[in-house]
Amino acid sequence: MLLYMLKPSPPIGATLIVAGTTIGAGMLALPIISHGLGFGLMALLMLLTWGLMAIAALFTLEANLAIKPGCSLFVMATETLGGAGRLIAVSAMLFLFYALLAAYIAGGGAQLSQYISFIAPDSIPENQLGIVLFALIFGTMAAAGIRYVDICNRLLFLFMLLAFLVALVFLSPGTSFQKLQSLPNSPWQGFVILPVIFTSFGYHGSIPSLIAYVGPRKKLLRKIFLLGSFLPLLIYLIWLAIALGQLNDSTLASISENGSVSELVQALSHNKSSCLTTALHIFTDLALITSFLGVALGLFDFVHSATASSSRLKTAFLVYLPPLAIALLIPDAFVIALSYAALALAVLAILLPTMILSKLRQNRTLTRLPGGWLFWPTLAFGVVVSCLSLLFS
Repeated sequence: MLLYMLKPSPPIGATLIVAGTTIGAGMLALPIISHGLGFGLMALLMLLTWGLMAIAALFTLEANLAIKPGCSLFVMATETLGGAGRLIAVSAMLFLFYALLAAYIAGGGAQLSQYISFIAPDSIPENQLGIVLFALIFGTMAAAGIRYVDICNRLLFLFMLLAFLVALVFLSPGTSFQKLQSLPNSPWQGFVILPVIFTSFGYHGSIPSLIAYVGPRKKLLRKIFLLGSFLPLLIYLIWLAIALGQLNDSTLASISENGSVSELVQALSHNKSSCLTTALHIFTDLALITSFLGVALGLFDFVHSATASSSRLKTAFLVYLPPLAIALLIPDAFVIALSYAALALAVLAILLPTMILSKLRQNRTLTRLPGGWLFWPTLAFGVVVSCLSLLFS
């Protein structure tokens, strides 16, 4: 299986890019937000979200192939929705991806600074050095193109998966299935945390890049998006079951009140081998990097298309300088912007593709709307998530 994952193949690479982009360091927060809901309701919400987000990905695929296979979301919106569509696409894409990149650069830089602290010059703050190096190293990988992202992502995803398996080996024996059977205290709380679950399945910004990489092979691309997003769902469910089966209600309540991922890691690794703590840190570090690569790749191709630039270096400056500046100057202030990430993702992943498809149907480019009766529930889901994000952010 490991050799199969490393086999040179665009379909395999694209599948792992979808999975790597979806799985982020925020995965560790899933047990935190699930306090009071229980495993059953959380699993149901995650399954529902995965299904509708997968359908939304197929909508983007249909629209992209109908307009010009591999074209960016900027071109898709411009060709069908005109100036208004272009404004919506640019605003949602830049807001979401700059927010995510700034968060990833800040978080990754903080982690990297711990590993390089012994070589950092005294005159340079270690955290700032880590932030700059993180953006430079991994930003260069994404700027080099999808083939390089493919290679790097495969290796990182492989090690991330191994670290996850090591963590499961240490955590599984202490899992109590009785704790997983607890009923939700307040089912309505699910509406509050739905935007957080929603953002855990976001990979849609990189879809045009993956279409250009694999080619206009609709059936194959469908399998790539479904399998690539199903792997994170499976890992999420296993992780959630292990975590909720380990911790009692009082511990979860305390962690949930503070919202601290580090407290969650500490609680799970308490009185256990140091290998567990190391595995969890490796997993979160690599999950952050693979997410960064997928997001950076999608934004890079988007900006490159929107600016019609022939220089990848100029595009790189436009992509990385704003989030790098934010991470260096005001990392704490950007948490506010991140709270609205679900709104931008809902526009980008669901609302914009459905608007484009509706326009293509009106222009008779498409004979029917894809998805059949699922088209309207998926659109309604995007509207609901947008409203919830505005209400509870």
